[in-house]
Amino acid sequence: MTMLKLLLACVIAVTIFSTTAAFAQVSMGGPPNEDIKVRLDENGAAHVVHAVQGNATSPIHVEMIAGNLANLTVTDQFNNSVQYSTISQSPMSILLLPTQRNVTLIKYDIPNALTDNNGLWSWNYYAPSDAVFTDFYFPKGVDMIWSQDRPVYLGDKAGLRQIGNGMHLAYTINEPETIQTVQWQNQTFNVGVRSLANIGPPVFDQSSKAYAFNVDKANSYVTVIMPKALLWGPYQATINTNQTLTNQFNDNGTHVWIGMKPSHNGTLQITGTTAIPEFPMFVPLAIAISAVVALRFSNRLNFN
Repeated sequence: MTMLKLLLACVIAVTIFSTTAAFAQVSMGGPPNEDIKVRLDENGAAHVVHAVQGNATSPIHVEMIAGNLANLTVTDQFNNSVQYSTISQSPMSILLLPTQRNVTLIKYDIPNALTDNNGLWSWNYYAPSDAVFTDFYFPKGVDMIWSQDRPVYLGDKAGLRQIGNGMHLAYTINEPETIQTVQWQNQTFNVGVRSLANIGPPVFDQSSKAYAFNVDKANSYVTVIMPKALLWGPYQATINTNQTLTNQFNDNGTHVWIGMKPSHNGTLQITGTTAIPEFPMFVPLAIAISAVVALRFSNRLNFN
């Protein structure tokens, strides 16, 4: 009898675990075909829109961006309310019923999506698991951002498309720029340095093809806008003689943008491959041309 009870207990246990595993594999709704747009404002809030394509035969399961959501609405493209269900999980999801609608708009705010650290706004953004890409739009006054500590130049573009699981995003609104002046013989060069750290005066060494200045904060983003007429790339950077990652990320023809994040404070030095010559460029060119002309002329002469 005892053996029979033990056998029944084992059968019941196996049945329970099998049933649990089967329920765990059940998915409520299929993945969405959607466009996600995130508009960031000057106060660090994210205003999110999921534009979800309709499905006439199956429900759709739409995962939200992680965060404390506010002002959630679900409407059609004419701002009419749409029936939906919420799935309490982390992050929260919306279940849309089968519909003939072309597009369903899911809108919400994340009031404190970004953190302000003395002017540097940052966000560890995790994309919804069902998302292919996210379009980001930035506040006025942001013309470059840092993604995974790599600089991205926006210029006049409205935003950028992030593809993948997410990113560490950072930027500064109306980032301060220090103009440093280098005087070489009768020429003046203006070098721009953008950073929230305090920047020391420049030292330019033509013979070693190096440009240096002090930075007073570790792990501060630094962007140098270098005139190519002064120092030509490719560029390498060091902080206190220790190499640091250098990203050349924008070239407008006359200037190159160089992005760095020195791990220490101290002397940041940028070394190029060619520095401004000690005499004007036309001099060696004129010498070369004169030599060619003289050689050809001498070949025509016959000295007997």
